[in-house]
Amino acid sequence: MSEILDMPKIIREASEKEGDVWMPIADSWREICTTSSVMGREFEKQQNVLENIALDLQKRGVKHILILGSGDSWFAGMAVCYAFEHYAGITAIPIQAYEYAMYGSLMADENSAVVVISSSGRPTTTWDALDRALQTESYVVGISDTDYEGNPFLEKPHASINPSAKKLGMPAQTTTVTIGLLINLALIMGRESSFLAKDTYDDLVAQLRNIPNQILGLLSSVDEVLADAAKHGALHRIHTIIGSGPNYGVAHVASALLAEGPQFTGHPMPAEEYHHALRGRTIQKGDPVLLVAPSGQGYPRVVEASSDLKELGAYVMAVVDEGEQSITAIADNSVHVPSVDEPMSPLLTLPPVQMYSLYLASERIAAGYQRPLVN
Repeated sequence: MSEILDMPKIIREASEKEGDVWMPIADSWREICTTSSVMGREFEKQQNVLENIALDLQKRGVKHILILGSGDSWFAGMAVCYAFEHYAGITAIPIQAYEYAMYGSLMADENSAVVVISSSGRPTTTWDALDRALQTESYVVGISDTDYEGNPFLEKPHASINPSAKKLGMPAQTTTVTIGLLINLALIMGRESSFLAKDTYDDLVAQLRNIPNQILGLLSSVDEVLADAAKHGALHRIHTIIGSGPNYGVAHVASALLAEGPQFTGHPMPAEEYHHALRGRTIQKGDPVLLVAPSGQGYPRVVEASSDLKELGAYVMAVVDEGEQSITAIADNSVHVPSVDEPMSPLLTLPPVQMYSLYLASERIAAGYQRPLVN
């Protein structure tokens, strides 16, 4: 199967109209389509780097990890923190980079690590967060996809990871590949500390290494579902996005993609928070709600939300496991992804969410909308 899928007509036509005032539709499409091959290559390329980092962390007796970033880099931290807890027994906390730079404690000791993510490596407040982390006794790891001379995220930390993922359009490939590599690091840490039994580690690694193939197969099968969902979604500027655990991070990525692509507002929300604060109060008939609900600990609560949403008349879109029936029976549109261990699930729930934002942007362009130029 070719990694570059046939571009759907509406996306192709949108890319021809976008000019200089819209996100690069065609490049974004190619970026998402090539994620699977890049991820597979990076698993091999970065294995020794990750092994060395895991050994260093093991020697230092690291007990907790802070994951710093802005935008999608921060959301990637949200998506992977459960992998460190589940696979390595390490507490992992995602923190927005500016918040850490301004308010982060300098009292971290040698038993802590700080992972600082900046795909672009550009001078932002994430630089300040990196400098603050380096003032502590923590072991600092930098991650950046951009290999330019003087990139502080690759040169200043104790260790660095330099994936070859590219941002051709929206930040899709870089986010997904970074999540995959950090999950791999968590697995290696669990193996080195004997938190994971060898057989368990081998089974989980086999799952992880198969995900690039699953992504490609998934993307080749979701066009009609996403196109249909986008026809309705494009009529509404506000989306609610519900996810639990690692997929709450995916909900945040989806919110950013809605802003960057179709210029919509997305409200990310944990499933329980929907029940606590939102039920019946702001959702109205026809409002689009995206449920990111693969199997896992939070899944039953999302099932309850889906029933409530249909009673309210919401337009429900869902990303669920293959064979899932409860939400599928209720939802207006469902994308079915292969079932994997829950901490790995963002690697499969993210690509269709990324594609959905492209379809939404294409629908808006087809309707004549032009993104305002910003001076």
